[in-house]
Amino acid sequence: MDFSDVSHAVALGASDPQEARARTLRMAGRLAAEEIPAFLDDAARRFAEAGQAEQGTFLFGRAREVEEAHARLFGLDIDAARVQRTLVELVPHGVITATLLHEHLRRLALRPDPAVAHGWARAAVGAFFDAGVVPYPNVVADLLPVARAAGVDEAEETDHFAERLLRGGMLAKAPLPVWEAVDGALKRLAEDPEFLDLLIAARPDLYDDPETRAEHHRKWLLLLGLVRAGRRLPKEWFVELGAQPAAELMRVAGDAGDRVFPPLGRWFDPDSDPLTGRPEAIVQAKAPHWTSGTADFTAFAAKVEDDRTARAELAAYAQEVGKYGNVDYPAILTELWAHPPIRRVLTELVEGWKAECATGDLRGLERSLPWLTPLAATASPVKDALADVEVTDPVDALWRALRTGIPEELRFPNLGESPVTVVLHGDHLSLGVAGKRVEVLGPGGPVLRRDGEFPGATFPWHDGEEFWLSRLNGRRPETYRLVEGGLEVPGDLAAADARWPRSPAAAAVTFPGAAEPVQVTLDRGLVSVIADGRPTVRVRFDPVQGAEVMPPPGFWPHLAPTDPAGSAALRRLDRDGAARLIDAALVHPKELEAELPRVLPEATDPRLLNGVTELTRRAAACLFRVLRLRDALGLDHPGELPERVRTRRDLRPGGSVGQIVAVRYLAEVLEEAAGTGPAYDTPHPVGRVEIPESGRGVYFPFGTLGGTALLAAMPWTAEYVRARLLDTLAAWGNTPWGDGSGRWRRLWFAAQTTQDPVGRVWRTPNGAMINLSFQNHPHKDSVAIEYSPDGTFRDFTFPGWHDRHPPKPQGWGGADRVARLLRLIAERGPAPYDVAAVRSLAERTGLPVPTAASAACGYPFTVGHDHERSLLPPDVVALFENPETGEHAGKTGSWQLDDALREVLMPDDPEDLWTTGIAVDKAVAWWNGGGRDIGL
Repeated sequence: MDFSDVSHAVALGASDPQEARARTLRMAGRLAAEEIPAFLDDAARRFAEAGQAEQGTFLFGRAREVEEAHARLFGLDIDAARVQRTLVELVPHGVITATLLHEHLRRLALRPDPAVAHGWARAAVGAFFDAGVVPYPNVVADLLPVARAAGVDEAEETDHFAERLLRGGMLAKAPLPVWEAVDGALKRLAEDPEFLDLLIAARPDLYDDPETRAEHHRKWLLLLGLVRAGRRLPKEWFVELGAQPAAELMRVAGDAGDRVFPPLGRWFDPDSDPLTGRPEAIVQAKAPHWTSGTADFTAFAAKVEDDRTARAELAAYAQEVGKYGNVDYPAILTELWAHPPIRRVLTELVEGWKAECATGDLRGLERSLPWLTPLAATASPVKDALADVEVTDPVDALWRALRTGIPEELRFPNLGESPVTVVLHGDHLSLGVAGKRVEVLGPGGPVLRRDGEFPGATFPWHDGEEFWLSRLNGRRPETYRLVEGGLEVPGDLAAADARWPRSPAAAAVTFPGAAEPVQVTLDRGLVSVIADGRPTVRVRFDPVQGAEVMPPPGFWPHLAPTDPAGSAALRRLDRDGAARLIDAALVHPKELEAELPRVLPEATDPRLLNGVTELTRRAAACLFRVLRLRDALGLDHPGELPERVRTRRDLRPGGSVGQIVAVRYLAEVLEEAAGTGPAYDTPHPVGRVEIPESGRGVYFPFGTLGGTALLAAMPWTAEYVRARLLDTLAAWGNTPWGDGSGRWRRLWFAAQTTQDPVGRVWRTPNGAMINLSFQNHPHKDSVAIEYSPDGTFRDFTFPGWHDRHPPKPQGWGGADRVARLLRLIAERGPAPYDVAAVRSLAERTGLPVPTAASAACGYPFTVGHDHERSLLPPDVVALFENPETGEHAGKTGSWQLDDALREVLMPDDPEDLWTTGIAVDKAVAWWNGGGRDIGL
């Protein structure tokens, strides 16, 4: 028998494959060792040609095992070229399995001739491609080590592999791991239109399992979107595609442009459309660090007209004017104004703020006062541009808003989850909840619900018949049909009838209890309630909201009232009632909470009460700024102000108006507490109140008004500093703590243990006291104000506390006296000075001259006040010099001594400053009467 002839075994294979395989192996066993692998390869070929691929697979695999064993045991060489030829020849017959190819590629990666091995690897895989087969899912991972060994980078190898897939039409049949492996290569190749068309045609068709098939399809669609295949696709392609995953379909279709989504017509403007309109984006920028009028603004001026960021920086700086006490803002604004480009931009900004200030509602004030008020309070050419500003009265604005109607009077839908997309089409309000369901409301309530996810930045809606999904892609509107399985590109609509939700931009709304309707509009993301042609309330509208949803105006007529009785009360509210609410809000939210049921007892629903509260608090915040603005421009205050901010016409508080509210309220509390119950030898608590929001640090000016007046009258006080001092004097001149009556004093305690005294009110032997602060570290100290109805004070023991500083009396003050000082400064300018009086004060008290000068003249030698120091006359500077060395003597006395001595240096009659000078005699008498106990 010829042991090399396997014909009999092949013939037997069809009927008895096991015996055919055994006979072939017995024949191989009779051969020389070096001949066995070639014999088995030839036998594999013969079986394969006879259509017995399984036998061929076995024999080819056994040949590899044998040759590896012979190489290991006998050192016989493997004929790699023969192995490569045999493998390539057997691929078309289906003999080479994934395992066999994997092992072949693994061996090639280890060959000493990597370039040859790489060529063989490509040929081996290419044989599969030629046979119309993708070898196995991880074949790319097995190719890459061979390529790397040959110096071929990964991108080149995967590009070659992907190209073969595309050209051979096999990508559609390639498993998901292959798609993942060549993802980058497909993106690169798709830059060529030829390969892009091949990728479009490679719609996957491999898996039977629905989930895997859907994922495979999603991968293809995502890839088409990433390579912007939509640019080459007609609408018919998308229509035939049917339902697809939303995000992937939108990515592809979005690039198809007008072919798929034709323009909606000239009526459509994405900036003003009720669904997509937004307010113009505000560029955020930090204020430049300009601290001196000598700064070089040339570079800034060169870019401010064309650079939006520079423009925003200028606006930010305008808002911060006056923020720092040692910056000469008038000089900086004057220098800025001197540059024409800056002046033009600043003028344009100012005109915009002025227009907002005059709109008549609180939003207009909030969008203008933060800039107009500090500019008006700073002497500069910019202030002159504000002369014709029309300032809305916050009390009137609140009153009009509440009388007309506020959104909280209507019961808005509450979905309990967020975010919620809001789309109105006709009478159907569609609410997309948390990206996972859509609830549709009609005039009578819920209409239907659809469960199913939808992507972000899209808006699901219902037209009464079908669900749709719309979005704005750039500035182009796109609408898809929302169906089971995802989205469809609608093909049954003519181009002129392209879908987009339509709702009215305005609606006539009759608020509960109102006799007639008002207009409610939606324009560029802003809902406005319009009465008598002017807005009363403006609220931001966003098509993506929280759990509680404000519908577009077209749906407001269908909303139920929140609190009919409360709304009726708002319709009857008079201006005095609005003023009372603001008066309480000026103090503290809890004060407003207590006042609301007194002004609006019929209003009980929390939603309505919260709406009134929020609007009132906004009005109170605006009122502070409005009064400061009007004071700065010399405009009369609005008539019938809330009681706590009414002031004398000749005592305009400007930026210190908030202190008036705080002091008046705290004085009311103490006056009431002083009349409650008996007084004992030690203080006992009678209650606790909230410190007014404007009352932080309000005790600092207490007992120092005389010193403040003295500094305000000095010729070397910088004008911007003088303005702040005069504001403080005017404010305190309007309050009980600044009335000079002697019925008030400041106490400063320290405790051994941590306390929580702020706001606690005490009945004292003299009257009543309130703690205004507490510093837990390092001294555990608290500042308090005490009131005595008859102005008589005697010391007392405060259990748990001890005196940290001696009591400070009320000191200089009185409304008429302050007003006279302000008038004298306005009419005569700063008071003259006499350095001889300062030297006399030093001589008669025994104080060093620099210490006396620090009290009488102020001490402008601290860091950051260099430019103020230059305002001192030489003879005043000499007061601060060491007479022996001629050098600056430094600070020689305490700040407490400065305050106390300066207070008594102010004459009782302000006019004396212009005639006889500082009150040296009074100061000396104070010093000798116990003032020296303060110490240096």
